[in-house]
Amino acid sequence: MQIAALNRRAQQRYATFVNTLDMVAEVLAEVDKLIAKYDDNAMSDSWTVASKDDLKSFRTKAFDELDRLRLLGKKHEAELISRDWRF
Repeated sequence: MQIAALNRRAQQRYATFVNTLDMVAEVLAEVDKLIAKYDDNAMSDSWTVASKDDLKSFRTKAFDELDRLRLLGKKHEAELISRDWRF
């Protein structure tokens, strides 16, 4: 009985993890719209702001890291659930 409850809790935690990754991916997808609206020339000279290309690079890196985390989670899914997220 206790093992079933722990297993259910571990499965819920993994589902929350996956749902959170999906939510972050959706938010990052919205960043494309903001980057498209960004004007490199609109900023004054007194501020140092990342360029449009820098922003695209940051977005790509963020998606790559998110995918890496997703693959790592999928690779260790059974282990995370069976050990209740303890390594």
